[in-house]
Amino acid sequence: MTERGSAPSTVTPLHARVREGAQQRVRRATTNPFESGSERVLLVHCGYHKAATVWFRAVLLEVIRHYGLRRQEVRSDPIRPDTDLAFYPNCGSFHRDQVESRQFRGSHLIRDPRDLVVSGYEYHLVTVEKWVHRPNPKYGGLSHQEHLRTLSEHDGLMSEIEWFARGTGAAMGAWVYHQPEFLELRYENAMADEASTFEKLFRWYGFNDHATTIGLDAVDRLSLRRGGAAPNHARSGRPGEWQTRLEPDHLERLRDLTDDLVVRLGYEDASG
Repeated sequence: MTERGSAPSTVTPLHARVREGAQQRVRRATTNPFESGSERVLLVHCGYHKAATVWFRAVLLEVIRHYGLRRQEVRSDPIRPDTDLAFYPNCGSFHRDQVESRQFRGSHLIRDPRDLVVSGYEYHLVTVEKWVHRPNPKYGGLSHQEHLRTLSEHDGLMSEIEWFARGTGAAMGAWVYHQPEFLELRYENAMADEASTFEKLFRWYGFNDHATTIGLDAVDRLSLRRGGAAPNHARSGRPGEWQTRLEPDHLERLRDLTDDLVVRLGYEDASG
């Protein structure tokens, strides 16, 4: 209802999107997050399921929105020519031929596979993500979540190890480490010192002081100590939780299915 004599609002959702798009183009054309003299490059971030992807996405969005940059969440689709930040929630989707024609600077974040199993198990028991609720012939028509809920915690974690090994574990094992374009990051270091980890990331991306300050303000505001970007998404997130949850037969099965990924990633030495 409008007041007598006042004209009804003519701003529609379409008008609002058009206006926001125009403002974004102006910001992109007139502002620059990169160091003076640096060429604008494609930014790439590669993460894994339950390895702080929601947190990293939220922080990076705070920076690129300020400068009108465009983000694309990449799964199997090609990177658009106008994309400024290609965000890969699953590193298994990244292929170098997607970015060969463009200069790029990337980051890649890993987490202890043992904690990924525990975190994934707890998350899959309660999440409303659609894929977890789809019937799966592998489980006799039950969904992944329904299947986990029929099992004891011991057997549920064993089932989660199988799921992890086929997906996230395989992708982490296949990743080519020490590529010159990529900064390698660890979830555990990010948890221990959020500001230092993100400042290293921002500088690696070539952000100037202003963009780095915006990013660090976002890190402080979205700190995992305060619940992060999605307070109901993450649990404690503390490194080493696996030590009180996984039993020797869990660890043996994880070693067998992932070709001792924990050791290969440096989370444990070969004699551990």
